[in-house]
Amino acid sequence: MALAGCASNPNAIEPNPLPDFDKRFNVDRLWRSGAGDGVDESAMKLRPAVTAQRVFAADVHGRVYAFNRENGKRQWRSKTKDRISGGLYAGYGQVLYGTREGEAVALDAETGDELWRARVSSEVLAPPTSDGLLTIFQTIDGHVLALDAETGEQRWDYETTVPNLTLLGGTQPVIESGRVYAGFASGKVAAIELDTGAPLWERRVAEPTGRSELDRLVDVDSSLLVENGGVFTATFQGKLAVLDWDNGRPYWAKDISTHQEISSYLSTVFVADSEGLVRGAEQRSGTFLWQQDKLYGRRLTGTAVQDGLVVVGDYEGYLHWMDSETGELVARYRDNRSGFADTPVVYDDVLYALSADGKLAAYKVEARD
Repeated sequence: MALAGCASNPNAIEPNPLPDFDKRFNVDRLWRSGAGDGVDESAMKLRPAVTAQRVFAADVHGRVYAFNRENGKRQWRSKTKDRISGGLYAGYGQVLYGTREGEAVALDAETGDELWRARVSSEVLAPPTSDGLLTIFQTIDGHVLALDAETGEQRWDYETTVPNLTLLGGTQPVIESGRVYAGFASGKVAAIELDTGAPLWERRVAEPTGRSELDRLVDVDSSLLVENGGVFTATFQGKLAVLDWDNGRPYWAKDISTHQEISSYLSTVFVADSEGLVRGAEQRSGTFLWQQDKLYGRRLTGTAVQDGLVVVGDYEGYLHWMDSETGELVARYRDNRSGFADTPVVYDDVLYALSADGKLAAYKVEARD
């Protein structure tokens, strides 16, 4: 059973009003285009994907779109009729996604034509990834599968035990230095050999506590950051932690609860927790350098970093930019009243945000004179 990711009851938290702040940056919307119906009031996440030439977005009704990254003009639309879940991956000439029916799908990035389709063990609730030779999909039942990027044929299948009750979502696997790193609903992170699927290590980040299954949720649903010799991760009702990427040895862990994307910049990790507090943590020690509480209760997306600024979206469709060194609010822009389909994506210092009702927009920020 999968539950929509949330705090224990986010509606019970009275959201802070929009805070006043000293505006230090101007926000310029470069373009805006329609990308179907977005998540259409569902609890799904649908993160867009960006390459050097295009931005790709999908809606819950199976329509996949490709837009010119510079001007937002639509280049193609594919009506797949799939129940797409978890968001897209784009690279090596392909657009990849998984479905609620347990299928992995590859489209041609130039045309939107289907290249292959493969059955996997269960529904896919996280974006896949690829190195051009193997595509990696993770399913809600604890499987990480490698499929041949050209044919979709299965190459290996890594399996771990996960709880019966999980959040509705998942972590995108990360390929780094010949390994696949993956996080699971059990609160564990694993390193898997890319070529063979052989397990290298598996480490629990957070221990389930409490009497009920809800209390014991410790899903790793935020992004994995694999950098500077560490695997940085965060769990729901658990920890923000870092593990040694060679052997899984834990370096530090801090109590925090989130199911959203985490990000980093200049050796600082940024996390928006389940109550709407945004923090910056020093990578080496885990020490919290700052905390921004003015967005408390505003049901934030995960964090992204644009041009050295930390940015989050909220439930009313506002984007908020913060100074990465102090956490001070420096800019704000209302993207859309419906909120966001997932955490915005940054590519080449341009931020791409997909609203919950399917509007894709691109933004630049510039310091005020």
